[in-house]
This record gives sequence, C-alpha cells and structure tokens, in this order.
Amino acid sequence: MDINSTSQPVVFLFAGQGNPVIGMGADLWNINQTIRGIWDCASDISGMDIRRLCLKGPMNRLIQTTVQQIAVTAMNVTLYTLCKDKLGDTHVIGSCGHSVGEYSALYAAGALTLENLFRLIHLRSQVMDEVSKKNKGYMLAVKGVDHTALSQMITESDLPIDISCDNSCQQQVVGGSVAALNEFPHQLRAAGYEPAKLGVSGAWHTRLMAEGVPLMRKYLSDAEICPPQYDVVMNVTGRAESEPVQIKENLSLHLTHTVKWADSMSLFLAHKIPVLFIEISNKAYLGKVLKDFVNFNSEMTLHCRGLFSI
Repeated sequence: MDINSTSQPVVFLFAGQGNPVIGMGADLWNINQTIRGIWDCASDISGMDIRRLCLKGPMNRLIQTTVQQIAVTAMNVTLYTLCKDKLGDTHVIGSCGHSVGEYSALYAAGALTLENLFRLIHLRSQVMDEVSKKNKGYMLAVKGVDHTALSQMITESDLPIDISCDNSCQQQVVGGSVAALNEFPHQLRAAGYEPAKLGVSGAWHTRLMAEGVPLMRKYLSDAEICPPQYDVVMNVTGRAESEPVQIKENLSLHLTHTVKWADSMSLFLAHKIPVLFIEISNKAYLGKVLKDFVNFNSEMTLHCRGLFSI
C-alpha cells in the first residue's frame, strides 16, 4: 500500500507488553544494516542477546519484563523504521504508545535517540522487575465492561485492586496482588465476565509499583528528552505533552497510574479531519480495540505490515 494515496492525517499507535511470540522479529532483523543496528543496540545496552531470546525463548524468559520490554521496543522501532520509507510527505499529527510503547512513540516523534530509548527501557524494566519481585502480582484483561462499572465492582469487593488500563468502553485491565486477583475472578464470573490472565510478570500500573516511581524520577532527571516534533498523547493524562520536564514526570507516574487509552483514542478521534491510525506492533491488537469507539470505522486503521513487503 502507498500511504501517500491517502490525504488523511496519520497517528502512530505503538504496542506494549502482554503479547510476546517466540520467533518475533526473525523475518526482520537482517533486512539491512539500519535494522541490524537497532537489534545490536538493544542487545548491547541490555547485555542480552535479544535476537536469540526472541527466536528461541523460552517463553517463561521472554515474558519477563526485563526481556519483554526490550524485545517489544526493538520490534516497534524496527517496524516503524521500515514504515518510514513509505511515509513521503504524509502529514503525521501524533503518536501514542500503550504502556511501554509510549517510549517508542516518543522516539518516533524525535524526543529520544535510539541509544537513550533503549537505555531508559533497560532502566525502567530493571526497576519494575525489582519492585515486582518484592510486591508480587499479575494482571487480568476483562472484556465487556467499562471503567465506571468495573471501578464499582472493585469498590464493592474491598480488594486492593487497581484498573491498570482503561482501553475502551468494552475492555479493561486490572492488576493487583496474587491473593487479590485469585479472589476477584469469582466476582467477575458471577457478574457474567470472563477474565483472561496477561502474559506479563507483574502488576503494572498499580499501587504495587509505588516504590519504583522515585527511582524512575531519579533516572529520568538526567535523561536527554527533547520536545516531540508532533503530539505524543501520554498514558497518565490522556493528553499531549511537549515539555520535557512534564514528560519525565508522566513517565515516572506511569508505573502506578492507569493507562488512559480510551481518553487518548477519543482525543485523536475528535480531530476535525478523520485520522488514519497506523498500528506499529508485532501482532495486530490495538486496531481491534478501536472498534469499540462509536466514531471509528475500519477504514481508519492499518497495521504497519500493510505498508511494506518483506
């Protein structure tokens, strides 16, 4: 597909954790020197052979946040880089990344260099891994329920559970301690919902991550972040932010605050000219979430692999 055949303004959506696949990236990482350099950078900074871990796993290693965050970011940057050749003079008005994908969105908007991107991801994943080992928990996806209704169920349960991701009016993600989330599914099923456990190694975007916030503030204080070249709508606020100081604070609060994906998508969907969402992910899922929004139609989304042929 030639993206220049459309006059729509473009928004990039970058994937987060929760959907790793053994073998991901194997068809991409030797395409050219630029792509090889992305994976080399990821491995050099993390001290891990990211290609081998993606190719061979094992899955219980790949889902660990110290591996998965680097691997997802390498995939995001690779796919975005391959798409750039097809962009031409396309009018990109914004980007948004789900959870750890927010860093990829900032990279695409010119706010981070490749080296700083992987350096921050490596530090973030180490912080989250350390805190999650102290405060063990996990996450559940719940479909067919909105934020208000699920919040009420959590309040009534009196369990220490947080809504990690408000993805749409039909999809939420909750996180909490092992004990709390082992109990909460009984109430969800009684109300007609069937929760699904996510393939992540901690309860991200919940109170269990609170110890990591000051550590992220410390690491980010010295990080070089430039004002984005276009709007990057951030998870913590559901609004665009251009000031590096506030971007750093939002990235720090990211560990404990709900991912406001529904608000973020609603903001872009309210654009005066209908936008084209290009999903940057190994496996399409963000475009499917958009189907829950009333002012969205299927012609408004495209998966990145539709832009280039391997």
